Amino acid sequence: MKKNKTLQHHLEYYALNITMFFLHLFPMSFSKKIGLILADIAFVFVPIRKKHIINSLTESFPDKSQKEIIKIAKDVYKQFVISIVEIIYFPKMSRKELKNFVNFENIYLVENAVKKGKGAIMLSAHYGNWELLAISFAQRYPLSVVVAQQENLLVDKMIDDIRSGKGYNTIYKDKAPIGVLRALRRNEFVAILADQDAGSQGVFVPYFSKKASTAKGPAVFALRAQCPIIVGFCIRQPDGRYVATFEEIDLPEGNDTENNIEIIMTKYSSILEKNVREHPSYWFWFHKRWKTKEKK
Repeated sequence: MKKNKTLQHHLEYYALNITMFFLHLFPMSFSKKIGLILADIAFVFVPIRKKHIINSLTESFPDKSQKEIIKIAKDVYKQFVISIVEIIYFPKMSRKELKNFVNFENIYLVENAVKKGKGAIMLSAHYGNWELLAISFAQRYPLSVVVAQQENLLVDKMIDDIRSGKGYNTIYKDKAPIGVLRALRRNEFVAILADQDAGSQGVFVPYFSKKASTAKGPAVFALRAQCPIIVGFCIRQPDGRYVATFEEIDLPEGNDTENNIEIIMTKYSSILEKNVREHPSYWFWFHKRWKTKEKK
């Protein structure tokens, strides 16, 4: 079994390298067009969690017709494929190109955090192109990102090399308790995606139609370090470029840690929902966000 798994990982690694090689022979614009065609085909013939996406959208947007829901679901596939194509082209892009690919708004919030000297938690989500946001941000400010290690270690190293080669460090989740606080002490920004189901250990906060288990970590780190919390998202524009927007979450007063954690993550969830309502196809609806049920 282990030998079969090793073979599978090598095949995945070489398949990814070959795909990247051939795509790099063409302009990104051409690859995006091909990607959109493949997204339409996948929606019909390889409907990965298609039913789950449609059901989640229907519950979250009860005011929308089934026709509108289906269109959003199709666009979810398209937006995800476009993001993957863009990520594949990262190694070919210079740091200047990556920096200029994203226009930053509300940048004063980031500058204020730098001046405080305590680092900052940069909360984001699987929304827009989250990898591009991190890489573009790292061209401007020191950044570490908390990531989950891929099961395929060859692919994991390949992705990590791309990330580090473009200016930011990774902190694996199992090393986060130490790695995050060290990065904050170096006055770095630490990016965390907190929009996935956090299981029974999470804090349950409202997200669209019901409560969702949400990671406590970002709030715990910020409270411990007494550092700013900034929520940032990368919004794709009609011309293919991006605009990054930021919003700060104030640290609650008082010593009730659990209550403060809930306040922070509720605010984060509210900001995310507001953005997803504006651009519903940009969020990663493939994920089972409401998988863990709150115990009564």
